[in-house]
Amino acid sequence: MNIAIVGAGMTGLVAGYRLSQKGHGVTIFEKSNDIGGLMGGFKIGKTSLEKAYHHIFSTDNYIIDLAKELNLFNKISWHEEKTALFYEGVVYPFMGIIDLLKFKPLDFISKVRLGLVKIWLQKDNNWQKYENELAYLWMKKWCGEKAYKVIWEPLLRGKFHEKYKEVSMAWLWARIHTRGNSSKLGYFEGGFRIMADALAKRIKDKRGEIKLNFNVQTSNFKTEEFDKVLYTGASKEIDYLGAICVIFTSKQSLSKFYWHNINDNKSPFLAFIQHTNLIDKKQYGGKHVYYMGTYIPNEGGLMDKSDDQIKKQFFDYLKNIFPKFDEKKIEENWVFKFKNAQHIVTKNYKTPIRQMADKLQKNIYQSNFAQIYPEDRGTNFAVREGNKIAKVILSSHE
Repeated sequence: MNIAIVGAGMTGLVAGYRLSQKGHGVTIFEKSNDIGGLMGGFKIGKTSLEKAYHHIFSTDNYIIDLAKELNLFNKISWHEEKTALFYEGVVYPFMGIIDLLKFKPLDFISKVRLGLVKIWLQKDNNWQKYENELAYLWMKKWCGEKAYKVIWEPLLRGKFHEKYKEVSMAWLWARIHTRGNSSKLGYFEGGFRIMADALAKRIKDKRGEIKLNFNVQTSNFKTEEFDKVLYTGASKEIDYLGAICVIFTSKQSLSKFYWHNINDNKSPFLAFIQHTNLIDKKQYGGKHVYYMGTYIPNEGGLMDKSDDQIKKQFFDYLKNIFPKFDEKKIEENWVFKFKNAQHIVTKNYKTPIRQMADKLQKNIYQSNFAQIYPEDRGTNFAVREGNKIAKVILSSHE
């Protein structure tokens, strides 16, 4: 078969790799100037860094198995997860039961209920019973009003903006269940870019092509020139939010933690990541690397503001978390905007997934992160979906 793939993100690259392995001709069309999608990178010195923060969990079997297949498993370094939570002006360690018991904003009963709910969701494998439950109501009922307000509402608001009351508990179950059972965090030496490059090389070794700066909607792209077409872009049937990541480097170390949940609805960003508390700063010329990330509507608000306006808002707020933060010590900074970066997982979410499949024409297929369900989207499940759609396309040819 002669197969066109629209999109050179992880799903498109994995599908292209699998199809080319079977001897089929693959051409990947990518509208940007780079491969990798949300894990696409840029360089700080000689090291590639993702435009959006990435790591893998020890339970991420799909991407771990692919790394082994591509001879990249030895490039993964594993680290203890160092997590903190910022609430009402204080950064609290938040890595386990001891930290929870010391967490002053919650009373003892709230801590017990919060801990028991987390254990329950980690152990419970029946996610289907949560599909028709709203996450905010379920958490408020079982964790209690106080724990919900302090812990879960900021997460849901930060992740889904004004849509947070529409989110299914199945999504939150998956986030706690899959990530909560992970023991360590992994990161690729040289950045996630090395996996995208390895997939691209293997596709090209099989005489496949990757065409960058190619917009299929404005070009002379014709589906009839191919036996099969796989589209990996956003789906019209799904509601999405955009995302913004502000990245900066500095010789100044702000925290001893890697990941910081910002549990303040007034914060312009949801998460603050000191990347070099996971990866040695020697990789980046001795500079600390920081991310600040948030999810926002695709249009209006922050998405329409200039880079300078966004940086001012983010850096001004960062001083509330770390009073010692000195903006003058920033050496480099970048702002990256992504449209359609997070799908809204509503109740009965399987319905729009079916709708996407039902509307496809003959020999045209679709696979994107909006079809990752009930798990949260990420590189691990993007690999799974790439494997899955490749099998579907191959089986249709048999």
